[in-house]
Amino acid sequence: MRHWPLTGLQLTTAELVLRLPTDDELDALAQVAADGVVPDDVVYFPQPWASAPPVERARSVVQNHWWARGDWTRDNWRLLLAVFLDGQVIGQQNLSARDFAITGEARTGFWLGSRFQRQGYGTQMRAAALALAFDGLGAARVTSTAFADNAASRAVSRKFGYRPNGVHRIAVDGRPYDAHEEVIEAADWHGYASVAPVGIAGLSDCIPLFH
Repeated sequence: MRHWPLTGLQLTTAELVLRLPTDDELDALAQVAADGVVPDDVVYFPQPWASAPPVERARSVVQNHWWARGDWTRDNWRLLLAVFLDGQVIGQQNLSARDFAITGEARTGFWLGSRFQRQGYGTQMRAAALALAFDGLGAARVTSTAFADNAASRAVSRKFGYRPNGVHRIAVDGRPYDAHEEVIEAADWHGYASVAPVGIAGLSDCIPLFH
């Protein structure tokens, strides 16, 4: 799309392709969420969308993508990429930042449909986000936040050498949760980039949207 070059941005790993979804693909992504993301009675995210009823989960995914695109500015952006395995959408990888041109700091987040978890895809997804942040956009550091019992997310961070960056307590649905933040610096990334090699295409036209 000439006036929204992010539609041409594509990240590739050994098995996955990450890019903005078309409307039909966004609908398929919403269905993946409706089919299940987290176990029953488990909260992994500050916004408890993944624990909502299936119809609400699906609608939340669609509206979140619309909102992220419509609210995008260089000072506050949220890139929500659909993740494809052999052409099938399986989850979502986020990269977001506020005042990126000044701070050089970005944040990652991700989710996978339940039936696609524990197969190594989360590692490839994180690698794609980190490659875009560091190699593509020149980030100085990237953070990731996970609840204490979100073992999968925290394990992915360990694979890339993240360091602890503090714990803060937040309320979700009237209950307290400990959110563990971890950080990786640009200098550290270069030692872990080979964990899951990433290809980046279509970025040059997108740079003015990020900083």
